[in-house]
Amino acid sequence: MKISCAPWLAPFLCAGLLAATPEDPALQRKFTWVDSTDSAVSDIRRLGEAMIQKVGNNLISEVSRVVPAKGPEAGIDDLHLKQLKLPAGQPGQPQVTAVKRTSLKVRDPANLPDNADLAALMSIHSALADGDTPPKVLVQQLEAEGSAPAEWRVYRPIVTSAACLVCHGPANTLEPGVKAKLERLYPEDKATNYAINEWRGVIRVSIVAPAGSPANPKKTTP
Repeated sequence: MKISCAPWLAPFLCAGLLAATPEDPALQRKFTWVDSTDSAVSDIRRLGEAMIQKVGNNLISEVSRVVPAKGPEAGIDDLHLKQLKLPAGQPGQPQVTAVKRTSLKVRDPANLPDNADLAALMSIHSALADGDTPPKVLVQQLEAEGSAPAEWRVYRPIVTSAACLVCHGPANTLEPGVKAKLERLYPEDKATNYAINEWRGVIRVSIVAPAGSPANPKKTTP
């Protein structure tokens, strides 16, 4: 089921090609790639994809509702799924513990990718650079570390729609009020100059599986 950790990521990091390279120890997680088609992780993938679909639908609905009503400048305060609620967990079943959107070009420093996120982002980036179709879904398994529990991560690439370009389009085409507000709120913003249907980043869902479940088998003492 498991695939070795991606050694090809190191040259990108060493070459300094990733502006978002995480140096904070808190952003360093030990992870393993997992075959997303393996039946052993079908429940994890299904739960992750369902949550990603919900997030994507909410993003579209949110932009369609807020921007026409308030305008793009005022709408910035209400966007980005600030009120997103995670689904209630069921006893003995894998549970969604976090949802994150991240990218090689982040707007909010809080969305900076950690090293496991970067590996997923670079997998997609490399496929696109080679002219290949990127994977629709990526799955990782992360070890517990410090206060961070062991978890599964399910990633899916996202692309820009026309509505996204109101705040993420070419910097010289943004409305003056929008540009000024983004500069004030996010002075290190990198998330502009996108075109329609361009790869934007990923939605990532973190999932914790209870001990003893198929996705987290109970360890036995040798």
